Amino acid sequence: MKKFFVCLAAALGILLSQGSARAAYAVQVYDDGNLEFQSGSGVASIGAGGSFILGNSLIYNSNTTHFSITNGSALSNNPGTPVSANLDLSTNEQITTVFGVNGGTHTLKIVLSQTGFTAPAGSPLNLSSSMNGSFVGTVTGNSVSANYQGSLDPTNALFGTPASGTTSPLTGTIVTVAPAVSQPLILLPGTSSKLVPGGTPFSMTDVVSLTFFANPGSGQDTANVSGSTVATVPAPAGLVLILSGLPCVGIGTWLRRRQVRLAVI
Repeated sequence: MKKFFVCLAAALGILLSQGSARAAYAVQVYDDGNLEFQSGSGVASIGAGGSFILGNSLIYNSNTTHFSITNGSALSNNPGTPVSANLDLSTNEQITTVFGVNGGTHTLKIVLSQTGFTAPAGSPLNLSSSMNGSFVGTVTGNSVSANYQGSLDPTNALFGTPASGTTSPLTGTIVTVAPAVSQPLILLPGTSSKLVPGGTPFSMTDVVSLTFFANPGSGQDTANVSGSTVATVPAPAGLVLILSGLPCVGIGTWLRRRQVRLAVI
């Protein structure tokens, strides 16, 4: 029996090490369509900034031509479970504009990706995304427009975004009504469905684009964003029916017992 547990522990160790080895975890930052920063887990590092990975957390900061990102972070539950897998951009994601003196319109895009999530055999995964945040403009009329999408790639490619596995785009715009007033950025969830082949690992990718408009002479406008993409295995239809019928069964039992009591009385 002791040998059995030793062998089992060794097998689990091999499986875990293989899962860790195949996973890559990285972030890209684009400024007006130009790739200006890329962290280096599974890809070559480029641009001004830095990053490190601690467990399933990715911490980074970056300076681009028109923006500064501080407290950039991400979190996953890689390699996920047969029930649910998630990849999140953290609420600490703080973006600051650095073009306020000249004003203008510029777009920052953050792409977060990780490989090595696992899928159960033959199960369709429901993919959903959600995002929220806030914006503070220094001049009345300054604004930010947001677009967020999550995707799943059954080829397990880093930064893979197949159209068939991408959620509906979430959009929203905030216009500054008074300087230095924090305003919420709330986008409603969108969903899609993707069938992942059994036994094949898949990658997940989050993409958030923020287009800032600043009047000339503005200061540093700031935005905080939090985005999440989740792939879940739907509950079996039979189980859903059973669970949905439980309240009715309970009510029926209560009514029968009440009738019996009334008859006795």
